[in-house]
Amino acid sequence: MNILAIDASAGVSIAVRLSTGSIFEKNIPDHGVQGEMTTQAIAEVLSSASLKPEEITDVVVGVGPGPFTGLRVGLVTAEVFAYARKIPVHGICSLDAVAFDVNQSCVIVTNARRKELYWARYESGRVEGPEVATPAVIAERFSDSTFVGPGANLYPEIISGEVLPLRAAALAELFAQGKAQVVPTTPMYLRKPDAVEPTTRKSVL
Repeated sequence: MNILAIDASAGVSIAVRLSTGSIFEKNIPDHGVQGEMTTQAIAEVLSSASLKPEEITDVVVGVGPGPFTGLRVGLVTAEVFAYARKIPVHGICSLDAVAFDVNQSCVIVTNARRKELYWARYESGRVEGPEVATPAVIAERFSDSTFVGPGANLYPEIISGEVLPLRAAALAELFAQGKAQVVPTTPMYLRKPDAVEPTTRKSVL
């Protein structure tokens, strides 16, 4: 089983896990580059792994939570890659990747912008979340917890923890080891979109 893992919820993270267990990955933490970098990163990782696209047997994709545009890029890229090759695509909560790397009880937090954080709590697996809340609400609710993740030091006066990246390689390992909580490839936005369809037509007169 050769797995291609894609996550664009917090920058771009691409990984290939070979059937031998070897992993090749590329991580770009910058947000806003998903549209231009995701496909290129996939090509680079496949080349590093000396693997042809048709040799991929499964696609794993992080479904968020994350901002609308970047998250959508990752999901669409995964769906198109899998559809073109008639192989399955599997969704996994993106925060599960960080929890896999941490391997201890913790609260994973990532940047939700608007002065909020996405969070999920883990105790040998995800037991709460994901949800979105302000740092103050999260800190009060989990006052005795260890905070880990890309958002662990964004608001150090409120929440302080270990900053760890979100790696698609961990999503691939979760799936390969049969430990993944597989979910539909539906994006977890956790917010209503800013743009709404107007209910009435505006007069142009």
